[in-house]
Amino acid sequence: MKNALPAYILACILFAVTTATTLAQSKVSYPADLAQLHQNILADLLGSSRDSDSPQPLLDQLKEDGSWPEINYASQQRGSWEPTQHLNNVMAMARAWNKSGTAFYHNPKLLLSIHKALNYWLDNDFQCPNWWYPQIGVPQIMAPILILMEGELSREQMARGYLILDRSKIGQTGQNKVWQSGNVMLKSLLQRDSEMVGKAAKSIQEELKVAPGEGIQPDGSFHQHGPQIQFGNYGLAYVGDMIKWIKLLRNTPFAFDESKMAILRNYLIDGQQWITWKNQMDISACGRQLFVDAQQSKARSLARAFNNMETLDPTNTGSYKKAGDYKTLEGNKHFWRSDFQVQRTNDYYFSVKMCSERVIGAESCNSENIRGYYMGDGASFLYQSGTEYENIFPYWDWKKIPGTTTLQDDKELPVLTASGYRIATNFVGGVSDEKAGIAVLDYDRNGLSAKKAWFIFNNQVVCLGAGITSAAGVPVTTSINQSFLRGEIIVKKQNIQTMPSESGESLSPQWILHDHAGYYFPQAGNLRIENKTVTGSWNRVASMYKDEAITAPIFKLWLEHGIVPNDQTYAYCLVPMATQQKMEQMASKPTFRILKNDKNLQEVISANQQWSGIVFYKAGKSSQSDGIEVEQPCVVMVQKRGKALSLSLSEPTQKLRQLTLTLPGKHLTTSTAVKTSHNQGKTTVTIALPSGPDAGKTVTFQLSNSK
Repeated sequence: MKNALPAYILACILFAVTTATTLAQSKVSYPADLAQLHQNILADLLGSSRDSDSPQPLLDQLKEDGSWPEINYASQQRGSWEPTQHLNNVMAMARAWNKSGTAFYHNPKLLLSIHKALNYWLDNDFQCPNWWYPQIGVPQIMAPILILMEGELSREQMARGYLILDRSKIGQTGQNKVWQSGNVMLKSLLQRDSEMVGKAAKSIQEELKVAPGEGIQPDGSFHQHGPQIQFGNYGLAYVGDMIKWIKLLRNTPFAFDESKMAILRNYLIDGQQWITWKNQMDISACGRQLFVDAQQSKARSLARAFNNMETLDPTNTGSYKKAGDYKTLEGNKHFWRSDFQVQRTNDYYFSVKMCSERVIGAESCNSENIRGYYMGDGASFLYQSGTEYENIFPYWDWKKIPGTTTLQDDKELPVLTASGYRIATNFVGGVSDEKAGIAVLDYDRNGLSAKKAWFIFNNQVVCLGAGITSAAGVPVTTSINQSFLRGEIIVKKQNIQTMPSESGESLSPQWILHDHAGYYFPQAGNLRIENKTVTGSWNRVASMYKDEAITAPIFKLWLEHGIVPNDQTYAYCLVPMATQQKMEQMASKPTFRILKNDKNLQEVISANQQWSGIVFYKAGKSSQSDGIEVEQPCVVMVQKRGKALSLSLSEPTQKLRQLTLTLPGKHLTTSTAVKTSHNQGKTTVTIALPSGPDAGKTVTFQLSNSK
């Protein structure tokens, strides 16, 4: 039992603390050029706490030495480092002490506890092995504590706090630079260093830009740790921080140039908005942070950002309100800087994440995303309810990520590093006309090669694979889907049947229907289906979680290509919002035809011949539009509009400056990026390709028949 202080001694201490606090507060003042910033920060810190937030539980549990019993201060965990909870507790108490109109406002007993807990940290100066915490994470919490309690802290306490804040220096790139600069700004504010506050503010504003390095990309995606898509990790923190600093620096000498608001607005509307759907963030946008409830929590964070922007950027309130409703955005977008494509409608969301020599596929850092070895190898996710994959990660067979073609050896998956990985080819990319799209992945990794393409049009996704070759001597599979098992699995072979529960079977069906998703198979293949209860653990995903067994029923569907496949192919079609009737109609009267599927050429055309897509892995000629011929590898999408043609094309290697294609007939164009010439009944079209950071971007133009 703790020894209680005599009442009269406690009363003397409380009186002394109260008197010292009053005197100290009267000395807290800021020069004119910093006063408004100080007021803005205090208002923000106190505005984020609610009158109902009581620190009493923290006071009750606080030990005499200033620690809390439930915190593991010896933790060496690199991610979600537990000791920071101590500083968060001190922050909560500091807010309560400063919150007027509550029972804890300037409460002497609370103040004693704040001193005790703060001194415990200052005395021990706990260190995490992950550099991020001492240089960014800990100063991020320590600086606001010092600002809130500045009026009553001793010179020694402030000095020791400054030593911790000194670990942040302006430097690095992207969101790391924003974090570091923010810490430097708060420390400089406390030290009344106006010049350094200005430098830190400028450093933050410098990162609100569109550039080919780390940060916002010209296609609306976000990169950090090299050319790697980071929408939901660093890119989401970036949004929150930019909103915070725009707000805090307004009406001060260090305010953001208002032109910067347009950059942030475009990033939110043209980038971030695309990757959340039905209050879930796309798995492929979450980066390495595949945590419990991550898809929901990240979507909520983005929703809050849109709400905050309504106030900060009131002339565009309508755009932010629309962005908060998933039904207001439909279409196709290819992020050419990130090898990533999204298709979204009111009824479904589909995405493909790839990688190349240019783009990193995935990373593992701080023992997070431990099993994400194949997360950038054509990972394809079809959302309809929005919860098909919510918290599914403990149960996944991580060698069968949906959409990927991979080796199936018996070894444990290698754990990626913070540098991530790339594959050995650069013919990776896509084409989009904003309504439909084609994604292509010339895959080459670990001795396995495959030509993979996704043709996304008319509310279906035709998935083709060709040239599948491996000499690794282990089975090779293409995963079609791996989601939660919900309801019946209906299979159509000669007749319609329902798969029994807890079963696994090899079959060659016409189609399969599960959880409103249809799978149509236009060609025979060795298909495997499995539906059973799977035992998993979150510890397999990120080591910060306890190794506790949990179970869930999982639906798994994949194609087998054998042990030593040589030039094999596959073809299947994903049909969103499917019914038995819709699948029967697909089988009897397909909505598309596959004209070619080999390692040189993949062609798909709609049944009405109004839409066609071609992937030229080599220069050659297709049978579409009476024979389109190209002189360089490329991806071409064609739509017939009466007698005119609308062509959208891209050059996935991003190395060429122009493309040349030839087609029968005499065609004209008004596009300034396109030149046409005519000879012997044919039209040669020369297309100037985007260059620099826009290399790989789709070029769309119209050709009119002059006959």
